[in-house]
Amino acid sequence: MSTSRGPYAKSARVRAAAIEAAAELFGTTGYRGATFKDVATKLGMTAAGLTYYFPDKDALLAAVLQERDRPALDQDTAIPPSPSRADITDHVMRILDQNVAHPGLAELHCVLSAEATSAEHPAHEHFRERYRRARNLLTEAFETAQARGEIRSSVSPGTLATLLLSVLDGVQLQWLLDPEGVDMQATVRAFIADLLAPSESA
Repeated sequence: MSTSRGPYAKSARVRAAAIEAAAELFGTTGYRGATFKDVATKLGMTAAGLTYYFPDKDALLAAVLQERDRPALDQDTAIPPSPSRADITDHVMRILDQNVAHPGLAELHCVLSAEATSAEHPAHEHFRERYRRARNLLTEAFETAQARGEIRSSVSPGTLATLLLSVLDGVQLQWLLDPEGVDMQATVRAFIADLLAPSESA
């Protein structure tokens, strides 16, 4: 049993190390700025050796993006069914807590999402679909909360979703540039309190 687990355990460790190394390089120099060989060198191995775990840089990028999105898909972080205004706020703040705890992944998102605006970028479809899913998820949550009169109804749920995602990305960028001057959690919480203010009749 131990001999069969050994190679698999080593493979998992190398894959995890490669994803971490690639995330760091992609987050600092961008996907185009870092080469497959750069990742291998950072790991102390050859590019040919790295292909045993990832066939090419695109496959490595896909693994990095999957790891970047993993916290947002965690059951403890997800928005619960029929969420209240408080549930939505808690969901957003938990995501921010993850970003504060892992600033490298937050930086990776900023760099790669900006690069991926080009239709030729290998992560273009990933980020386009990621934002679509996020907008749809938040839109449904806002529709539920509006139907109960918990948040304002003067702005459409779809617009609220787009506004919130835009603010999250913008404040995160400012925080990465000036972490001492920008309190990301307090800023976003204040914005949500106003954006999702209860309707006057509530």
